[in-house]
Amino acid sequence: MKRSFIISLFLTLTLMLLFAGCSTRPDDQIARAEEAMKKAQEQHAEFFAPEDWSAAKQAWDQAQLKLEGKSYGEATTLLLKAQTRFRKAADIATGKREDAIREIEGLHKTAELRCKALRDALEKGKLPAAKKQTFEDSCKEIDQKLSQVKTKLDGGEYQDAKFLAQTTLRQVWETQKELEGALGGKKIS
Repeated sequence: MKRSFIISLFLTLTLMLLFAGCSTRPDDQIARAEEAMKKAQEQHAEFFAPEDWSAAKQAWDQAQLKLEGKSYGEATTLLLKAQTRFRKAADIATGKREDAIREIEGLHKTAELRCKALRDALEKGKLPAAKKQTFEDSCKEIDQKLSQVKTKLDGGEYQDAKFLAQTTLRQVWETQKELEGALGGKKIS
C-alpha cells in the first residue's frame, strides 16, 4: 500500500507539473475526482476515515473555487490532490468498514447463540408460569433488537448497529444471570 501511495504521489506531481499551464477547463480531471469521491462515499469514508476524507474534501472545495475563478491550472492540481486523497480515504474506509461489519456480525451471532441457550434452559427448567412468561418476553424483546441490528447493518448504520448489538448482548447476559438465579444457580451454556 505504501508503494502504491508513492507511485500515486509521483504520478500526481508529474501531472501537476504537466497541467500547471493549462488554460482549458479540466473536465476529465473533474470527472475522475468526482468518481473517486463517489467511491469514498460508498465506503462511508466520512465515518471510517474522517481525516483523509476531510483532507480530500478540502482539496475538492479549493478546486471548486479555482474553477469558479477560471484558474484551471491550479484547479487541476487541486483536483488531482483531491482524487488521490479520496482514493486513499476509500481504501482505508473499505478495510475499517469490513472490520466493523465482522465485529457487528460477531456480536449478533453471539447474542443469538446465548438467546438460544436461554430458550433451551427455559424449556428444560422448572419455573412458575408467570416467571417463565417474563423470560419468554425478554427473549422476544431480544429477538426484536437482533432484527433491528441486522436492519441497521444492512442500511449502513454501523455505529447504531454496533451500539445496539452491544447493548442487546448485555441484555442477554443479564437475562441469563437472572435465569440462572431463578433455576437455583444452574449454569446456562
